Amino acid sequence: DDDQQIESSSEEDLEDIPVIGNVTMDDGGSDLTERFRYKMNALLGVFDPKSGPDDDRQDGNILSAIMNFPAQYAFRVVGRTEEEGSELVYEQEVRRIVIAGSGDEEAEWKVTPRGKKFTRVTVTATVGSASIVNSIYQDLADLENTVMRY
Repeated sequence: DDDQQIESSSEEDLEDIPVIGNVTMDDGGSDLTERFRYKMNALLGVFDPKSGPDDDRQDGNILSAIMNFPAQYAFRVVGRTEEEGSELVYEQEVRRIVIAGSGDEEAEWKVTPRGKKFTRVTVTATVGSASIVNSIYQDLADLENTVMRY
């Protein structure tokens, strides 16, 4: 048995065992030790939110952990715009909400028709926190014509 061989080995025998350096995965050479360290830090709570609870009722914890605010953020929404002229009205409402919520008067926008009944509006603005992002998305969801936000 391997266990018996190890127990009966002298210190000199154990010193002759080669030391393994970085262990790499068979996926092109990614460093397993860095991946392990990252996962251990996550398990130890290094990436936990700095304040407040961390449960399923909280918004923005993941966004706060992965983004450095203030940051550029692209708000994307799709609205039902099947009536004549409703595309322009919906676009203006989305722009107004994002600019009011972010305070970024220089926000950029792009409008893309999605067939004959829907319009996608993308507004890229500078935001100061994850809570602002969540607040803006809630206001966009409250628009009657909004069918999707992402």
